Amino acid sequence: MIIIRHAWLNLKRNRFSHMKLGSFIFLLLLIVFSLVQIYQVATGYFTDYREQAATVVKGVQDLNQTGQAISLKKTDYEKLKDLPYVKKSQLNGQGIISSTLVPPKNQTITNYSSFSTNQTNGSYSPVTMLDNDSLKVLLTAKKEKLQGTLPLEKDTCVISRTLAKENKLKLNDTILLGNKGQEQKVKIVGIAEFSTTDQICTSDSVLINWETAAAIQQNIIQPDTTVMFQMTSKKALKRFVKDFKKTKSFEEYTLITKNWSQGLLQSAKDTLDLVFNGLIVALILGIVLIAVFYQLNIKRRQDFYTLYLMGLDRKTLSLSSSLENLILILGLGLMAAFTSQRLSGWITGEWLIQLQKNLAEQEPFIDWVLPHFEQISATSWLNYIGMIFAGACLFIMLLLVNLRIAQIIREPLQEVARR
Repeated sequence: MIIIRHAWLNLKRNRFSHMKLGSFIFLLLLIVFSLVQIYQVATGYFTDYREQAATVVKGVQDLNQTGQAISLKKTDYEKLKDLPYVKKSQLNGQGIISSTLVPPKNQTITNYSSFSTNQTNGSYSPVTMLDNDSLKVLLTAKKEKLQGTLPLEKDTCVISRTLAKENKLKLNDTILLGNKGQEQKVKIVGIAEFSTTDQICTSDSVLINWETAAAIQQNIIQPDTTVMFQMTSKKALKRFVKDFKKTKSFEEYTLITKNWSQGLLQSAKDTLDLVFNGLIVALILGIVLIAVFYQLNIKRRQDFYTLYLMGLDRKTLSLSSSLENLILILGLGLMAAFTSQRLSGWITGEWLIQLQKNLAEQEPFIDWVLPHFEQISATSWLNYIGMIFAGACLFIMLLLVNLRIAQIIREPLQEVARR
């Protein structure tokens, strides 16, 4: 009982120094606890998105010896799309075509830039071909800001606001696509504000569906077709690969399963590595700083020497000081744990929202499901790293305070011996 009473008196007697030291320790504990929880939750989110990406397979078209892409039957794509284990799909074609459109000023032609728009046989425009479902996904996204309707009918298209302004075009105007003598009239049914970073359709592209593309197919230069299928689960991938290879239109396609998502999730992986490195630095630096600051703090305290001269034995002095530090660390640890939960929850929530937004922008045709915290299984060792750090801090404080007490007890005896 006397040990508890002295520990409480020590806390009251040194409350001002404890407030300064406690604020510093609380800050270190808050940083470490927050980094642990951020890394723990972010790792769960990253793992969940990686598992979702693993259910997606992409087919890239090989070119034949003449350099032209092998034609694709739309019915073969529809058969694969309607398979029970296929969750979502996309059929994307890109190329360039002779047109009456003038490209925007200072516009760098992407994807097929080897063909100049200043060639003598006319102006060329990039053309993007999508299936109707993909057109709905792309053009109903908020970032597109579509004016008009979707190009779901034959001989209809959507162009960018920049391209429409450069050519002084408006809704329901007609443009010509194709070489001279083979021009196809295509009606502008929509004008969209495409993102500058959009890889599907740029500001100088003409967006059409596959029915329109079939009418002008012979005039499209080097068409390049890719397909994307998202499975309901990873287990369905093997079945799908077999069905895909059996389909005649896709015999010359190369399937990509894992490698396609590495670049997509690289920024998230880099963020995780940065947080992990920050956690390691915080753990090492935190222990060193607590040792230094606590050593300076106890050197200024005079109550150890006073209590010893008043007759308090070494054991009681040591136990009461140890209990004092234990109460201090427990109180600060609980406060830091509670605060870090709120802080890390806000940070990881913002990160998750931004990650979901980036994934939806880069791969809008994949059904990205927002991970839930309850679904995330935490890594086992991360559950204890915060407690281990707090325990290490307490151990260092107990070691330093007992060394200080032993030094104070030795000093009077040395003084007498010198006299």
